[in-house]
Amino acid sequence: MPAMAEPDIAIDIVPTASSMLEANSLFTPRPHLAMLTLRLISLDAMITAVAAFVCFALFQPVAQFTAWPVVITVACLTVSLILSFFERGLYAPTDVVSRDFPWRRVTVGWLQAVAVGTLIAVCAATISGSWSAGPGAAVLFGLWLPTFLLVGYVALAGGRLFRLRVHAGPAPLNRTVIIGERSQIHDLLLRLRTGSRRGFDVIGVVEHGPLEPKGRTLSSPPIVGDITVLEHMIRQDAVDTVLVALPWSAGDAMRAIVDRISMAPVDIYIYPGMNGLNLPLRRADKAFDLPLLMACTRPIGGWGAAIKRTEDVILSFGLLLFISPVMLTIAAAIKLTSKGPVLFRQRRLGYNNRVIEVLKFRSMYNHLSDADAAVQSARGDKRVTPVGVWLRKFSLDELPQLLNVLKGDMSLVGPRPHALATTAGGLALEEAVPVYSSRHRVKPGITGWAQVNGYRGALDSVEKIVHRVNHDLYYIENWSLGFDIKILWRTARLVFADDNAF
Repeated sequence: MPAMAEPDIAIDIVPTASSMLEANSLFTPRPHLAMLTLRLISLDAMITAVAAFVCFALFQPVAQFTAWPVVITVACLTVSLILSFFERGLYAPTDVVSRDFPWRRVTVGWLQAVAVGTLIAVCAATISGSWSAGPGAAVLFGLWLPTFLLVGYVALAGGRLFRLRVHAGPAPLNRTVIIGERSQIHDLLLRLRTGSRRGFDVIGVVEHGPLEPKGRTLSSPPIVGDITVLEHMIRQDAVDTVLVALPWSAGDAMRAIVDRISMAPVDIYIYPGMNGLNLPLRRADKAFDLPLLMACTRPIGGWGAAIKRTEDVILSFGLLLFISPVMLTIAAAIKLTSKGPVLFRQRRLGYNNRVIEVLKFRSMYNHLSDADAAVQSARGDKRVTPVGVWLRKFSLDELPQLLNVLKGDMSLVGPRPHALATTAGGLALEEAVPVYSSRHRVKPGITGWAQVNGYRGALDSVEKIVHRVNHDLYYIENWSLGFDIKILWRTARLVFADDNAF
């Protein structure tokens, strides 16, 4: 039997936490923070563009809205605003989740954006030679510019204030649980509270190891339970980061904790502590906050997750529109040739070990269907209908999963989800491959790297699931937008030439 897939638990030294936090503070927020940031950027851009066109309509005919110099000017101002706000830190995660309105930065950023955007628009129009007269000249050499300067600022501030008004509250930036010995946890909490940068919002602690009846007590944050409770919190998407606070002498315990929770979508850092150095605790400056070791990071996070979700929504929606006649034809054929529903719903394990309902066109006789795949389908399976044979041959039974992608349960590309009762060579998948759950650190996909490399079909041996998991883990650790496009292209080519489809 080939070697088992190994967990992704390579421990790399992170020289300073502040450098890590600086890198993450602007460009790589959490997936939900990335979406909040994109919404805020879209709100600012929309308000700026609408205010520009409204102010133009006050002084010029509406018919000239589409004039090239006008469109160029509005585009330059909108892009300049976004870049200016980025420079002022107005799209940093701390600002996105804050309920405070940064009046000074918004004002300075707005004035800077209008000045730079106007200069770029004038230069572009002058070079193109389309500025001497007409709507272009009227935009910036009349009353439009001072009117836009005032109206745009009021509209932008009003939009942001309204957003704060309906905001549920200051969201945690990085929901963190600390697990370790009491003295180490106490030391780490002190350093976090006296640090100059907000990097971890500690929502609870887990005491691990021998109890310490005397000495320091932990008043806040609350003790959430043991490591089993922590695992449950991670599976419920209630934790972003785990800080393991154990001394250097507890290397085996560190490894055991990391091994246990590294197969979930969570960041893990190790804080070995500085107590042994007997140095006084001083306030951390901007150059250094915490000595941390990086043990494991969640894959496809931050902007990558936002890009992948955008890819899924655009492509799946476009495909559904394009192939809707084909799907209607398939639905009619299924309904006319066998009794039962058109769609077959099957429970499978998805992101973070959650059970999802995967949609497929029904390809088996309804009374012989196996919702949990206790018996895997085989070539020449008598349970498959004549229409189902054709659907399975060209993988058309998978098309309804585009709805799962739009819903957010699945992705176009990712590890294929398995039914709850699936086995490999008579063994449960977790028994056959100990790191099998690592596949669930990302959303499952309609197609994946394993499938386009020939590893699909029945799992009648442990060797097949090992190869499949190894390919899935390779995809997870090497994801990129280009990698997704490559897999989708190879999937399209395999639709008509895959001998493993039955």
